[in-house]
Amino acid sequence: MKKICLSLFAVCCIIGSSKAQQDAGMMDQIYRTSFEEGLAYDNLRYLTKDIGNRIAGSTKAEEAVIWSKGLMEAMPFDKVYLQDVEVPFWDRGKKEEAYIESSKTSLKVLALGGSVSTPKEGISAEVIEVEFLADLKKYGDAVRGKIVFVNKPWDESMVETGVAYGLNSSQRSRGPAEVAKLGGIAYLFRSLSSSPDDDYPHTGGTRYVEGIDSIPALAISAKSAQRLSEELKKNAHLKVFLKNESAWKGIVKTHNVIAEWKGSEKPEEIITIGGHIDSWDLGEGAHDNGTGTMGTLDAIRTLMRLGYKPKHTIRLVFYMNEENGVQGSLKYGEIAKSKGEQIVAAIESDAGGFSPRGFDIKSSAEALHWIQTQWKPLFEEKFWVSRFLQGSPGVDSGIWGQYFPNTVMFNFRPDPHRYFDIHHTEKDVFEAVDRRELQSGVAALASLLYLVDQQINQMPK
Repeated sequence: MKKICLSLFAVCCIIGSSKAQQDAGMMDQIYRTSFEEGLAYDNLRYLTKDIGNRIAGSTKAEEAVIWSKGLMEAMPFDKVYLQDVEVPFWDRGKKEEAYIESSKTSLKVLALGGSVSTPKEGISAEVIEVEFLADLKKYGDAVRGKIVFVNKPWDESMVETGVAYGLNSSQRSRGPAEVAKLGGIAYLFRSLSSSPDDDYPHTGGTRYVEGIDSIPALAISAKSAQRLSEELKKNAHLKVFLKNESAWKGIVKTHNVIAEWKGSEKPEEIITIGGHIDSWDLGEGAHDNGTGTMGTLDAIRTLMRLGYKPKHTIRLVFYMNEENGVQGSLKYGEIAKSKGEQIVAAIESDAGGFSPRGFDIKSSAEALHWIQTQWKPLFEEKFWVSRFLQGSPGVDSGIWGQYFPNTVMFNFRPDPHRYFDIHHTEKDVFEAVDRRELQSGVAALASLLYLVDQQINQMPK
């Protein structure tokens, strides 16, 4: 009996070793094809240079929808279609103005996404500087009629820049309402930049609270924030002038863009992959999120070029409105739930196109351990992709994932160091993307998609 058990163990080891070799061989082909024949970089050039930035509800966003649908239709998908979505359209208006009145020193600012406008003539008021919103309580009634300036520097000690971003971003979103509660007339927020010398303001979403006055909310560049702070130390009563014309312009009908590659063995089980097609209204939306959409499209194209036949249905989704409302992912989830679909796995790319480092994973502890044991070695030694940790599934997947709590989700994680230098700024342009880094990310995504399709049903629940 002991000999039989040992023989069975040996057979299993041989089979396992053979499968690992097969997977490693496939990944070699994926990487070679992506580097030598990949089109993500070329497609990104068109998206950014010929279409440009794509805030949800704009004509440019809809142009990106129609163009990307055409890209999918040119590939051997079994089905390509648009999914209707209604989104709120926010328009920035003319370029913002800001300066210190006493010296006429210009300040670099951008309205935060969703901000209301100042009066037509602008506003001028004294400034209260704080590091945290919680510090406002000590000012009490003194906040009334003032501009509140939250000057919380980025934590440069953190390697994981997404954590540094997260620690500050809640003040961006909550700030206007908190200031308005105390009678403040405008909100000025130090940009979420990874460089203290950055003189480009970074926009990003903010929100208001029903029943509380809506006040203008603007981001100020890190360098301008430092300049203003130094002047406030010299004169606590100096005044700042602000002017912006941004406003919500109603509801616009637009679309998610979806393509399906039918599975040969379990077509009813779906693997979703994709990212958001919209961007903010400045720069070209290259890293955020042109690289995510063009990268996931090219990951599927790479597998198609290799003659791969998926076991499960692979569904590519370009979501609309991630930046200022997440209506696209909400609609996707609602429809998928109403149809009773079986979405067994999801892969999202929305963290830029720098060198791939791995994936954050939303799964059970058992499944995570299995992934770390079975798949991580295939990526780590040869391809320098080693991060396989429990983490966020990504914004869009996280939103629709509320309807599918058992879906295993993967969030693509490139190198984090440079992303927040350009995030939500005029610097997010095609020239900031490196072809080899982008195509390496395509290969990592295609390799993961292949492994998920091959082995998702073997994974512990």
